[in-house]
Amino acid sequence: MIADRETFTEFTVHLKRASDALLRTAQHLAAICRADLEPDEHGAGALDELITMAMELAAMERTLRALMDANREEAVEGPRRKVVRS
Repeated sequence: MIADRETFTEFTVHLKRASDALLRTAQHLAAICRADLEPDEHGAGALDELITMAMELAAMERTLRALMDANREEAVEGPRRKVVRS
């Protein structure tokens, strides 16, 4: 599989951001469940975090599609042979 360091790093950054957004969403939703707090504020925060998570997941999808396309091109071209000159 073709995955250079930069592409792999980009993917992991988006995965971390999506994970962080998921955690923050869970915190907002937990706060909504508490009866003593104003639900509107936390509801808006949860929605913002869900949007952030969706954007990060979309970025990961684009990265994975690019990797799949690169692998497909490599499979069609076949393995490259080394030319040894003496």
